[in-house]
This record gives sequence, C-alpha cells and structure tokens, in this order.
Amino acid sequence: MVSMLRLTLAVFFGLLACQPAWAQGRDGARVYAFGNSLMHHLGDLPDSNVPHWLNALAQADGRAFALDGQWGFLRDFASGLPPTANWGFPEVQGAWNPDRGPFGGAGFDTVLINPANFIQYQPPDAPYDGDNRDRASPLSATLEVFDWVSTEAPEVRFLIYEGWAEMATQVSYPPNSRGLRRYQDFNRAAYHDWYVDYVDALRAALPDRDVRLIPVASVLAEVLSTEPLIILPAQALYVDDAPHGTPTLYFLAAMVTYAAIYDAPPPADFDVPEGIDPAVRAAYPQLRQLIWQSVSDDERQSRQVTGGDTIVADAAPQPPTGKADTDAADAPDMTEDQLVPGAIPALAMGLNGISDWSTQHPFVDVMKTARTWTGHKPGQWGGMDEAALRNGGYLDLDGWPLDIPPGIERIETVILTDQPPGATHLSGTYVLTYQGRADITLTGRADRISAQPGKITFQYTPGEGLVGISLSGIDARDPIHDMHVVRADHLPLYEAGVLFNPDWIARVQDLRAVRFMDWMFTNGSSIATWDDRPRLTDYSWTSRGVPIEVMVALANQIGVDPWFSMPHLADDGYVRSFAQQVHDTLDPRLMAYVEYSNEVWNYIFPQAHWASAQATALWGESETGWMQFYGLRAAQVMDLWSEVFAADASARLMRIMSTHTGWPGLEEAVLRGPLAAETLGQPPQDSFDAYAVSGYFGYEIGIDEGVPQVRGWLDASEGAARKAGEALGLTRVALREYILAHRFDLATAPVAGALRDGSVAEMVGQVWPYHARAAQQVGLDLIMYEGGTHVSAAGEAVNDDRLTAFFEMFNYSPQMTGLYDVLLAGWTAAGGQMFNAFVDVAPPSKWGSWGALRHLNDKNPRWDALMRYNARGAGDQSGRAPAAFSNGVLLQADSSGAILTGTPQADILLGGPGDDVLISAGGADHLHGGAGQDRAVLPGQPDDYAFEFLDTALMATGPAGPVMLAGIEVVGFDASDSEITMPDGP
Repeated sequence: MVSMLRLTLAVFFGLLACQPAWAQGRDGARVYAFGNSLMHHLGDLPDSNVPHWLNALAQADGRAFALDGQWGFLRDFASGLPPTANWGFPEVQGAWNPDRGPFGGAGFDTVLINPANFIQYQPPDAPYDGDNRDRASPLSATLEVFDWVSTEAPEVRFLIYEGWAEMATQVSYPPNSRGLRRYQDFNRAAYHDWYVDYVDALRAALPDRDVRLIPVASVLAEVLSTEPLIILPAQALYVDDAPHGTPTLYFLAAMVTYAAIYDAPPPADFDVPEGIDPAVRAAYPQLRQLIWQSVSDDERQSRQVTGGDTIVADAAPQPPTGKADTDAADAPDMTEDQLVPGAIPALAMGLNGISDWSTQHPFVDVMKTARTWTGHKPGQWGGMDEAALRNGGYLDLDGWPLDIPPGIERIETVILTDQPPGATHLSGTYVLTYQGRADITLTGRADRISAQPGKITFQYTPGEGLVGISLSGIDARDPIHDMHVVRADHLPLYEAGVLFNPDWIARVQDLRAVRFMDWMFTNGSSIATWDDRPRLTDYSWTSRGVPIEVMVALANQIGVDPWFSMPHLADDGYVRSFAQQVHDTLDPRLMAYVEYSNEVWNYIFPQAHWASAQATALWGESETGWMQFYGLRAAQVMDLWSEVFAADASARLMRIMSTHTGWPGLEEAVLRGPLAAETLGQPPQDSFDAYAVSGYFGYEIGIDEGVPQVRGWLDASEGAARKAGEALGLTRVALREYILAHRFDLATAPVAGALRDGSVAEMVGQVWPYHARAAQQVGLDLIMYEGGTHVSAAGEAVNDDRLTAFFEMFNYSPQMTGLYDVLLAGWTAAGGQMFNAFVDVAPPSKWGSWGALRHLNDKNPRWDALMRYNARGAGDQSGRAPAAFSNGVLLQADSSGAILTGTPQADILLGGPGDDVLISAGGADHLHGGAGQDRAVLPGQPDDYAFEFLDTALMATGPAGPVMLAGIEVVGFDASDSEITMPDGP
C-alpha cells in the first residue's frame, strides 16, 4: 500500500488519462453507525461529520444513501442493546425509527463500529481498565454487538471505522511540522496495527461474516504526509488534542469511508465546496484515485493475510528452514534485513553473560546456564556455596555433587529464573535426564512433573520465579552426574550434538563479530594457567565461563569473527595454548580478534587494581603506571599470538588495544609509554592492529543535574495524562490506569532532544574524531569494543521506580531509534569500523537496559535500527569477500520423506518420520534422521573418516571436520559406492 500511496502526481495523471475500469460498486447503502465524535462531531459547524460528506458524495455519484446512528463508547453499545438511534442530519435520509419498527425491518446492509481512539495501549482482547466485573474487552464487546445485529439482520456486513489516534498521548496541540509527522507516523504504524489485530480477531471469531476495516487513520496519515497535502498545518485539520476535526478532516475521512462502503472510488465530478481547504480542493482528482487504490490495496492485503484457516501469531524467530527435497541454497532467508549485495556485515555484538536469569538462552542444554550449586542448611536457603563445596571435596572435577556435607540437608541449582512472560519460546515440556542415583526434587515453576529412573519431564511457562533442581540422598557409590535439561522439541537437536539454540542463532547469525568478554568471565577472572580453563564437561558454564571449543564452534557455525578477551592473570602458557587452539580449529576464512582483559583503565574492575600493583612493583609509583603496564602486558600477549599464527597472522589475526574513550590522552600511556617501551625494547603500539574505543551515550541523563530535569519532564507528562483522563470522564481506578498507560507520553521527546544535543553530539562531533586521529597517527584501525545506550539511573536514583520504568521504556522507543541512527552515522563518518553493540539479549532492570533484545521473542525499534545498519554493510570491507561470513542452515524434512542437502558451512539437517536422505556438503554438520529408514551421505570416501560413539550420536571425523550422526541407519559417500550399516550404539 505504501508504495502505491507514494506514486508521483505524474503517474496519477497518467492513470486518469488511461481511464482504468474502476469497480462499479454498490448502487446504494443503508447504514447504521455505532460511533463517536471521530465520525460525528457535534460542534458549531454542520459539516464537521462524516455522514454529511458521505451523503454529498453519494448524491454526486448517483447512489442512494441512508443512515442512522448513535454516540457512545464501544462497551456501552454492547451493554445498551438494542440500539437507540439519536443522530440526525438535515440533508441525510434516515433509515430507521425505533418507535416504528424493529431494527431488522429497516433494511440495513451495513453496520459501522467506531471504537474509542485512546484504548490502543493494550491488545483488543485485553479487558477494559477500571470497573470491569464482567472482564469485557473491545473484542468481546464488539462480538456482543455483532451477535445481536446478526440475529436481527443476518445479511448485514460489518465495517470497522479506524478513525485516528488520540493526539494528546503523542504530541501537544497544536503540533509543529515535526510533531505532526510523528503523530501521523503513529497513525500509520502502531495505531493501525492495533486495528489490523482487532479485525483479524473478529474474522477469526466470525469466519462466515463479512468483516472489513475502513483504514481511515493509516490512509490519511500517508496522504497528509506526502505532496501536495504535506504543507497543511495541524490547525487546518484538527481543532483540539482529542482530536476533533475541521470539515476538511471529516471530508477526507468520508472519502476513505465512501470507498469502503460503496466498493468504488469517490465520484470524479464532485464539486468540492469552498469550506474545504484549498489544497484539498485542488488535489481532489488525485486524492480520489489515491484513496480508492489505498483502500483496495488494504482490503486485498488484509484478505491475503487472514484468508486461510490458520492465523499465524508472532512467534520466536526461527532459523532458516527448508521444505522437503530442497537444497540449502533454496532455503528461505529469515534474517530481519537483507545484506546489501557485495557488502559484509557492519555490526558486532557483545554476548550477554551466561546465567540462569539471562534471557539469552544460547544453548540447547539449559543445564549449561544453571546457577552454581548452593548447599542449604535445615530451615534456610543457603549456608554453603559452591567454592566451599568444592574445597570440601563434595564436588568432582566437572562439578557434579559426590555427597551431601554434614549439616546440609540438600544441594540445589536453579534454571529459568524470572523469565519474562513475553518469552513464549520457552513454554513447553522439558526433559531432564541424568546418570547416577540421588533423590531429585523439582521446585518453583516446574509443573506436571513425571519421574522415572534417569528421566524427569515437566512443564514450564515463563514468569516470575525459577525452576529449582534439588538433590538429596546422593548415592556415594553411584553419585549423580551428566544431568541435562532440554526442551522436548529440541531433543533431536540435542541427540545430534547441536550446542546452540536455533531460536537464538536466528537473531545473531548475520553479525560481523561477537565479543566473548562476558562469556569468558573476563572481569576479575581468576584463570591463570591452561589447566584453569573451562571444560566442555563442566556441569554448568556459569562457574568458570564458556569453553574455548564452544566459542570457536559458534563462530564457525554462524560465520562471524570471534573476539576473545585474554584473562589478566593468564600466563604465557595459557596464551600460547589458547592461540594454538584457535589457529587450528577456527575456520580459516574468519579472523580472530584478540584483546588483553577488558577496560584495564577502569578501577571498578579488579584487573585495574592488579595492573596498578604490578606497575608499582616494576617501576615504582607513577601517575600512568597502571596503563603503561596494560600496554606492556597487552603487547606481550599480542606477540605470543603473532608467534603462534606466524605467516597467517596478517590475514587471520586482529590484535587490539583499548583506551578510556572519555579520557583523551590516556592512550599515549598505552601506545608509547616509556616504561613499557624500555621493557619491551620497542613501543607497545608496534604490537597492535586496532585501536578500540567505546560508544556509549546517555550516562549524563541518570546522574547529577540530569535526574532532576528528567523528573520534571515526567511530572509534566503525568500531569498532562491526568488532565486528558479527566477530560474523558475517567475517575478512580479507570483514571489511575489511564494515567499509568500515558504518564510518559510527553517525556520522551524532551529526553531524546537533550541526549541528541548532549552526549550523542559530543561523541559524534568531538570524541570519536579525536580518537580517529589518534588511531591514524599510529597506523591502527579504529574499532569499537562496546557501545550504545547508557541511559540508566545511578546513585540514589537507581531506586526510583518511576525513573527506572521510564528509562526502560525509553530505551526501546522509536525516539531511541532516532538517536541510534545519528550515532551509527557518526561512527561511520568518523572512520570507525564495526560498531559493537552491548549486548545481544538481556532483560532490562534498574541497572540498565543493555540488551538490544529483551528476550528472543522481542521486537523493538532499537534492534531494528541496528539490523538496518548491519545490513547496509557500512563497516570496513577490508578486502574480505561476503562469503567469509556465510553461515550454515537448518533444514527439516516433512512427514513424507525428503532429500536435504547442506552447504559447505556447519549445517543442521533433521529428518522426519519418513525415509530421508541427508547430504552433508562439508563442515561440522549435525544430522538426525528421525524415525524411518534414513541415509546420510558424507563427502569423500569411507577411509577418510574415523568413527566414534559419543553420548547421543556417532561422530564421523573427516577432512572437513566432524559430522554428528543420530537416527541414521545407513551412511553412504559421494565419492564411493560403499555404504556402512550403522549399529544401534556403542
């Protein structure tokens, strides 16, 4: 529809000249309207209503028109049945007199319903706020009206009049041109979306009835935002902030309504009277066609979406999938934005830390995000933490409990803590499997629990609380171990050895790089030697961090450059071993980004204090000693990586130094610190490839004078919401709920303006250009280690609940999108490469709204802005081909049997209940045949592979890496006629 709305005037005139065959439509209409002042404003002017203009248009077109109607709110229409016609217009023929006959005898063919324009802050099926004992909602009230009407007039059709949104919740009246654009954007987007959902729900409930939307708000928003009507000021259309309209507005609304009622364009020869704005009068020939085309397009698109038997609701983003007998090349692209052809991704992201309360959920096995063990003393929570359990010998090397200590009645871990209800991808049946013996009790949100030896199933729905896994009575001869928790629909993935949750992979797979700083527990890390490293077999990865094998596997699977943060205590042996494993196992098309620790300048973190102590021990007291030591050790670590990568270093290694972005000049101590240079024999700058800075904005709004200013804006906005609610006649509970829903509406604009003119402008105009020059002077690339919104409270303000709620809302608002657009453009203009957003998925809290996504089902403007930036490929191209960032696919067969062909990357091929053929094309693939007689085809010949049974799958290790096989009966090879019949297991 939008593209049609934006046709040029020349095209419109061309359409006129061509005289297309317009639909003939209806000869007449007998209408009953359940409406309000958006349809009929009882003001001083007789033509400030839609029925007046509908009648005028119908007469000019030679069509019959009769109408009766009534004012009111939707829920009152339902409770006040039968209808009470109380409208009357001097020139409009009435259709029904309740005193002279029943509603069904009036011959109505159309019923209009116009819901209020201030209820769109919650879904159509949500109960009305306030006194609502029967839990009525806009949807239920409408259905009640429709049921009554259908009984009286079975052939009537139902039209939903969209009206236009309340202005007071978006902008002040009268808005300037910018405010008017913002108001129209809301009409065409969120407000219109509410009506689309509303009509879809009505159609689903009444599949045999004709229910349509009259898209007044969305069509007029587009018409009034383009030439020639974009010049109209707000006062030409609206008379207040309700907003009631001028005759011009009601005339335009009538044109849209006429097209919907008569299934025809407004008449070509209509003589628009002088009371209508001259711009509208002059443009009428174009407007009639534009509106007709728009209404037709909207109805056609609506019918295409809802025409089937199934309504598809928003769900967790799914990875690319293919239908039966399709190659991976034909698999549909499910990314949010297509990458510009020939470009490489521009965006990096830090990955949120692994924890039971994180909303990231990166792993198929939920146990890998379980909290560290806690031993509970009788009658209390806790009493013995994991460190004490480990030191006491009560945990094995992998962290599994061996026994219950004296004085402890049980040992417990928790998962799925305080997950937002909107994270619906988490809902479902989970399967907990284990080896060994113990008394296992599931607590908290685990429901419908069913247990048998070695296996427990339970139901889970997200919400406040957690799932506890409590152990008691551990058998010391066969202690519990190898516990796994997997969502039931992910069991084939788990059995095929898949590590990563496809719901999460779908959100991060198109990035340029991922920074593992939080996954490696870098801040304050205690890892010093290679033996200290996390292991694949660790019961959970929340204790020591995520193993190197997992991080490299992620990079290889999704085709992103990995960014590793070396622990500040790591010795040379650790660094060499880590670098060697990355060199040997990371896909050669990818580049390893390496950084020493994280923000060593920042005394919030232990590594800064440690660096200061090391500097003092080496050189004595110095103002910049801790940063010179950082430069020294960072250079040494980079040199070790360079030695390991040797000739591959220039193509496969990016060595990073970082500095305090807000402290110009501090970088000198890192790059050219004389004490470090003397120790090294050369300046540290010679050991680096990239100069990394941060890109945060908004910190100032949550501290010092920023907090009182924001509180003032919130007070004013809340006062305006109260005034608007009272003007609507709301009181008590209904008024409180209205204020709660609208209390921030007028505060977002001034906060966004303050940030745009404050820290965003400073970062774009001063800070980044300074660092770009500093990086250029030493021949280093300017990159970002983390950045984005820092809008959050600090100090005493962190406990201000209203401030926290506002900041959380603002961080995911359209206004935040505008700030990101400025920030991202400024980064590119400064010569920055690869904006690095912090972080991918995290729940907002009073400590900050760090996640670009709040959970995996989330959809928000900030994420959309980042994805657009990534897709444009605005980062440095570095001469690398786009294929370097290709990722594998997930293909799933249907029930009839299929041939699934993978890519050279790491793929997941899942068979169905039929007989399937799964063809690996190279890479670390995962194949699961499912039921039936299934065949896998591997590249090469049998002698190229070594086979090994693992816990749930057979691993075939060949020239292109390991291929995991589960549920496969026969293995064939593309370069040999030989086949291997698979045994049932080890």
